[in-house]
Amino acid sequence: MENDDQLQTNSYVWSQSNDQVTISFLVPESAKAKDLDITIERQYLKAGLKGEEPVFQAKLFQPINHFDSLWQLEKNSMSPFSSLTASPSLSIASSYAFMSSPNHSPNSSMILPAAADTTGMSEMSDLLTGAPSSSSPPMSEADDMISQPNSPTLLHTPPSIATPPHLKKPKYRILTIHLEKEEELDWAVPVAGAHHKAEIMDITSCYLLAQWFESRMGNLIKALELFTSAAERGHTQSMIKAAVIYETNKETSTATKIPEKDSKKAFEWYKRAADCIEQDSGTNLSNGPDPLACYIVGTTYGSGSEEADVEKDYQSALYYYNRCMTITAPRIDIDFSLLDSGDILPRNQLRSHPPHTHDERYFCSSAFQTGLIYLYGSQPEGETVRSCTHVEVDADLAIRYWKEAAMLGHAQACFNIGILYANGMGVDHDLWLAGKWFGRAKKLDSTGSLVPPVGVEIVDWDMTKEQEQKQQEQASADKKKKKRKVKRSNSKKSTKSDSESGDDVLGAIVALGSVITVAGIAWYLYTKGNKSH
Repeated sequence: MENDDQLQTNSYVWSQSNDQVTISFLVPESAKAKDLDITIERQYLKAGLKGEEPVFQAKLFQPINHFDSLWQLEKNSMSPFSSLTASPSLSIASSYAFMSSPNHSPNSSMILPAAADTTGMSEMSDLLTGAPSSSSPPMSEADDMISQPNSPTLLHTPPSIATPPHLKKPKYRILTIHLEKEEELDWAVPVAGAHHKAEIMDITSCYLLAQWFESRMGNLIKALELFTSAAERGHTQSMIKAAVIYETNKETSTATKIPEKDSKKAFEWYKRAADCIEQDSGTNLSNGPDPLACYIVGTTYGSGSEEADVEKDYQSALYYYNRCMTITAPRIDIDFSLLDSGDILPRNQLRSHPPHTHDERYFCSSAFQTGLIYLYGSQPEGETVRSCTHVEVDADLAIRYWKEAAMLGHAQACFNIGILYANGMGVDHDLWLAGKWFGRAKKLDSTGSLVPPVGVEIVDWDMTKEQEQKQQEQASADKKKKKRKVKRSNSKKSTKSDSESGDDVLGAIVALGSVITVAGIAWYLYTKGNKSH
């Protein structure tokens, strides 16, 4: 289950029936009734811990019967980010959908992002509006306690880049407030605005009301005001929302009220969301750096942006890509250390489908882009704008990052690995292994765009070299039998030496790799050849 569908600290979730609205949030396991600060009035609710910022404080969307309304504290403790379905009284009635930009899409391109043009850093899109797959594996208690082995990225990344977030997991209990409606009307949002008793609303109410103005009222100016109010107090989702609104083009948006586009402010909010640190319960809603923001900031540094006044900086790009992977790796149910056991893992240790959770997509996309940077280094041929920082070429690291993404079903990473094995880049030249990786890429690719080079035979993932050799010997014997039946003159025209055939295959791979896989791969081979002379 995605984090957006999970009960988090310093925030609340809400649901409703015909006659009741339910507000739920977490309080520390040690909290008692005397530690709570709860006020329920006809159209006002304040709830939280005494002496701390309220989790809920706002004017309610509609009047309630406050005499019949009540609250209860669950007896059983739980960890933060636990599934909402752990409590039978809870259900989700509100939407936590995001908007993002196609230029930041994790799977938008197979090449290193080009320098930004004059059209702006990005446009609005629906990168995250799709619901997670119903087959997504749920988070278990083991996942919750972060028992997942560390990603190898942390072992191979320079210490100056590795910045693992704080992942402490204290215990909490669920506080549930049941509000009895005066009238059986559907509430669009739980709040109508700030109450006269408080100048501002709590951060979650700001976020939810801002979503209402954004998606239903078409008023992005008011939505930005509310998102900014929550973002300034550490709400990372509001930071991303504010960034997206600042990226909005009036020409393409259907909203009626739109603020001026400002790519600099958009990048600033993305970066603040990427740089967030985890705070104590009750102070604000920052639960550490946001992985989407980390990916977007990394991509912006990787391409540079004149509009956002961001210089191309590969070291900073690596920093934020690694930050994204560090956040998401513990929440992914896979053991990356298995890559140390050999080139070919058992099929049951690999995903048979593309990444389908947010964490998996962010991890794979960051690993994929990181591999591209290490494959070229900071001075790739054909780049008109160079990185202001230096990165050494390291094909071994490129392959390692791509293999991590490939374990999670990232088709492009599998295809690139095949290219490297076929050309002996960072690994020994091995068409047999290349055939395995091309075969895996083809099975995972839903677009049909990853076509293995002509002349490279697809090898079944579970087949050994001995089994393949027997098949080849049998095929060769069958071929010889057929040749005996044809005329000698015809056989001379159709026969080539093994070395000539091999050269033809290699040539096709290099040509395909330079066009489809990664820009600059031909340059890599060229410089490698010059060094050997």
